[in-house]
Amino acid sequence: MYKVYFAGELFDQKHIVGNHLLAKRIEEASDSLYQCTLPQNWEGHLSDIVDIRNNDIKAIMQADFVLFNFDGPDLDSGTVVEFVIAKMLDIPAVLLRTDSRNGGHLAGDDWNTMLAGYPRCIVVKHPALVLYNSVGIEQMQQVIAQSVIAACQKVKKQMSIMSSYEEIWYAYHHVIKMCGGGLAQIISQEVLRDMIMIKIHNGIYPRVTPAITMYNDGNIAA
Repeated sequence: MYKVYFAGELFDQKHIVGNHLLAKRIEEASDSLYQCTLPQNWEGHLSDIVDIRNNDIKAIMQADFVLFNFDGPDLDSGTVVEFVIAKMLDIPAVLLRTDSRNGGHLAGDDWNTMLAGYPRCIVVKHPALVLYNSVGIEQMQQVIAQSVIAACQKVKKQMSIMSSYEEIWYAYHHVIKMCGGGLAQIISQEVLRDMIMIKIHNGIYPRVTPAITMYNDGNIAA
C-alpha cells in the first residue's frame, strides 16, 4: 500500500468535492493500492495556523507520493511551498493540470518556470472542460484517476537522488529543523525513523541499511 498526499487549494466546495471524488476514484481504480491522504479531513478541526502547517508537513513526510493540483492562472502559494518541501525530500511527485489556461511566464507554459526541471516529477494534463464534454463527469474522474496511477507507477521507477540512509535521514532532519514552529515536537526521532524505513520498504528510496547512531539533538554519526 502506498500513501498519496493531495496538495492543492481547499478554499471552497469545488476544491473539497473534487479532491474527495478523485481520491475515491484513485483508491477504487487501484484496488486500494494507493491510499489518499486529504488535508481537508483535518484542517477544519484545527484553529492554530502553525498546527495546520505542521500536520500538513508531517503528512507530506509520511507520503510515498504527492499529488499536486497545479491549476489556476497562478498556482496556490501553499501548494508551491508543499512542492518545495517534497522535492527537498526527494518524494516522487505527480503534477496534475486540469486547467486549460496558460499560467507560465513563457508562451504555452502552464506554470511558473521556477517549478520546472525538478527530479522525480511526472506531469499529467487533462483539460477538464474538454474531457467533461466528451465523456461526462464519472468517466472524466476515472480517466484522471487512471492517469495519476500510471504516473505514480512511472515516477516510482525513477532513481532516487539519495543513495544512503544517512543522506535520507539528514534531508528529513534538515527540513524539520529549518521549518521550526514546533515541528520537531510532533516528529520524534522514532517517528522519523519509521517514516524512512516504510519508504525504503515500499521502494521509494534505495534499499539501504541504517548504520548510524542518533544523538539527542537529532544529528547522526556512522
